[in-house]
Amino acid sequence: MGDLKKGEQQESLDEWFELFSGLPLQHSERESRLIRFCERHKMNILSAMPWVASELAEHCGFACLFNLIHLYGGRKIYLPKEVTRFCQIYNLTISAHSYQKIYKKIDSSGYLDTPSTWGVFIAIRRAAMQVAMKEDVSPKLLTQTFGITMRSIRLIKSRNTC
Repeated sequence: MGDLKKGEQQESLDEWFELFSGLPLQHSERESRLIRFCERHKMNILSAMPWVASELAEHCGFACLFNLIHLYGGRKIYLPKEVTRFCQIYNLTISAHSYQKIYKKIDSSGYLDTPSTWGVFIAIRRAAMQVAMKEDVSPKLLTQTFGITMRSIRLIKSRNTC
């Protein structure tokens, strides 16, 4: 039974290795798989991402978030007062209540800093490492899958136990 679980764990990590080996291209199969991964581990992913990305993913979906950060990531975007205008400009669907939560965080000129695509990807990757650690994946497999050092693994584990 233990060997079966290790085999499944290895398959999962092999998939994760390919999934987290770099930024996926927009509208690619890898991006679709990353979206499915994020939806399966939604709470872990949302808690690891920058707050703007987390809010957008929670209220618009991961596909919508990835589209927005591919187009505008790492830049300031203008947020009009009306949610309908925002939806038209950025081709998103978001409720007025959710939009107001984000709108409260804009600067005095009406702009909001969006996280970079790379920053969001690294946050998702970090959450994936934490998920793997919770599933008791061996440190050796973690180093092979994510390319991190044993020291990094110990540091992440110590932060998660506090």
